[in-house]
Amino acid sequence: MADNSLPSEAPPRGLHLRALIRIAAPLSFSQLSEMAMNVTDTVLLGGLGATALAVGGMTTNLFFCTFITFQAALGGASILIARARGRAYSAGRDLEDLSGIVTSGVVLALLLCLPVLAILLPVGPLLSFFDEPAFIVSQGSRFMHLLLWALVPNLVIIGLLRIVLPAFGAERLLLWTMPGMAVLNGVLNASLIHGHFGLPALGLWGSASATIVTGWSVALLLLVLAKRQAHLRPHLRLTRPDPAAIREMLRLGLPMMGATGAELLAFQMTGLHAGALGAVASASHQIALSVTSTAFMISLALSQAVNIRVAYWLGAGRPGAATRSVLGAILLVLCWTSFTAFILLAYPEQIARLYVDPASHDASAVIPLAATLLRIAGLFQILDGVQCVCSGALRGCHDTFMPMVFMIATYVPVAIFGGDWLAFHRGLGAVGLWVGLASGLGLLSLILSVRLFLILRRENRSAVAAPVFA
Repeated sequence: MADNSLPSEAPPRGLHLRALIRIAAPLSFSQLSEMAMNVTDTVLLGGLGATALAVGGMTTNLFFCTFITFQAALGGASILIARARGRAYSAGRDLEDLSGIVTSGVVLALLLCLPVLAILLPVGPLLSFFDEPAFIVSQGSRFMHLLLWALVPNLVIIGLLRIVLPAFGAERLLLWTMPGMAVLNGVLNASLIHGHFGLPALGLWGSASATIVTGWSVALLLLVLAKRQAHLRPHLRLTRPDPAAIREMLRLGLPMMGATGAELLAFQMTGLHAGALGAVASASHQIALSVTSTAFMISLALSQAVNIRVAYWLGAGRPGAATRSVLGAILLVLCWTSFTAFILLAYPEQIARLYVDPASHDASAVIPLAATLLRIAGLFQILDGVQCVCSGALRGCHDTFMPMVFMIATYVPVAIFGGDWLAFHRGLGAVGLWVGLASGLGLLSLILSVRLFLILRRENRSAVAAPVFA
């Protein structure tokens, strides 16, 4: 007898778009809410001037990019859970106890905190190595040491739940909590930066303090809400870790971490090189990165949704249904990225002015450069969305190693070194850095699309299943 306590599954015919939207919509709101935190931080720090914006923006992005890289190693838990649900659906039986997988994820997440601390605690020498100005090194180090108090709630609790809840079909819990996280963060940032509601005016350091309070508050709330769900409670209890699950999570997750690290490294290196070009270039880069990262959250949500649906249908022995899910995800991401490309190409100056006070002394330099970078970002929106969805689908196929290789092989020589050459040897500055990023994303999109097509064709040929368009 099937487990009716779990959310119902989409039928294998005709409703793949609806299933993807059902998963991706809450994830999108969740991730947009988290990105809204970064946008809010950037806007509020921008009111303090380019120096505060450069220090706070660069350090916050370095913090989140580092723990997001290591968080990607937990992605194997989502695949294992989705495949187990697919097998249960196909066999018409109750879902087995998956608490061992969840507990293994908790153990792995705690262990992952150690390398994150090892990287970010000595952030001062790291910034000095990349020739950052002295004010960024000193103030950035202090800012980072404050942010590290938010590592455990963001990585171990919120990070793991954001991975396993959608795999269990409980993504709506994120919709209920993450927007509140953005609101709380915005209120606390404004209050602690400028001293509202009787709180001290801490300036730059108030932004880091707000991140700490917000992270712990939302992590505890999300955990309580998840434990109150009857169909989740048996799977979320802590039990003995499953060694086989840990091995499989590492086999899948370590290449996912490497791929995520390669992608984020390209953007972080771009940010560090922009910082070496001065406060104006760094602030302009932070504005463009903030806008494009926010738009990218929809593509990322679709990538996570297709990851779950592909893993689910392959677990159920239905590669044809998995293929239809992929086609639906590509259609949705093309619609979204075409819209964002139009906005970035049509209104770059207006967007830039949202981040910088036009009356500030450096606005006349920051706004035009930020607008140029936004135009470049508009040109690679579609390619970035396609590569993101293809990457998620490949992970659902248990194909994580070769995508990592492809990402490293494109981001390092093209996005990083190519952008560096254009910026410093061809004299293009920050514009050259972003042209390098766009070129790397375009090449990667083509490679991953071809690999996904070949793997799905192989799955459909080898499986005894319904035809793709049955």
